[in-house]
Amino acid sequence: MTYSSSSPIVRRCLAFVIATGLGACQPQTISDITSNTDSGDPTSDAVTIEVDEEALNQVFPDDFSQVCNGIAFERAKAYEPTAGTVHHIYVFHREDASKSFSKSYRDIPEGWELPFEESQDAQLVACLTITGQELANTCEFPPEEGETETYTLETYSTTYDVEIYAAKSGELLDNTTLELQGADCPMFHMFTEGEPIDTSNADYSQALLEFVKPYVQPEA
Repeated sequence: MTYSSSSPIVRRCLAFVIATGLGACQPQTISDITSNTDSGDPTSDAVTIEVDEEALNQVFPDDFSQVCNGIAFERAKAYEPTAGTVHHIYVFHREDASKSFSKSYRDIPEGWELPFEESQDAQLVACLTITGQELANTCEFPPEEGETETYTLETYSTTYDVEIYAAKSGELLDNTTLELQGADCPMFHMFTEGEPIDTSNADYSQALLEFVKPYVQPEA
């Protein structure tokens, strides 16, 4: 049987490893563990495992991705806008409407996100979907000494549909469209070996910040 990394069983397995300090575990439910250690055979070696319920119930940032599909995440903290308070947010994005949302690691202001062990206190989720691309610049980098291949970076002007949700209720608080210009050719670019062509969409970090700030940090 194959388990995905988002499977609750797998996440609890990982949490079990962290909580107990054991080096590995099989994807099992608590009932599986109970049945395996209580066989009724007096000759078998009894194993007692203390399960850390807090670790098993740990919320992770990726758990919030369901909110981007309008599904409430009831284990999140309720959004109650309060002036002068930071209401923590996670940002997700996807390449187009047919793809799944993935957590974004673009820069956002310090303190807006929570470390994973405090994820359950996040209140907001922002979701970006690319809905349009137009080639802005084709940037060629000549071969370095000892190489023969030219590397090419294509930068794209990008249109994003953006939505912001209250995580616990799944309520859509606001939405907008960002039309952002593709970047100019940089002096340097890091390519993956064996992949001479790379693409880059417009950076949405600043535009997203301006859109969500009134919800993350409400003013009086």
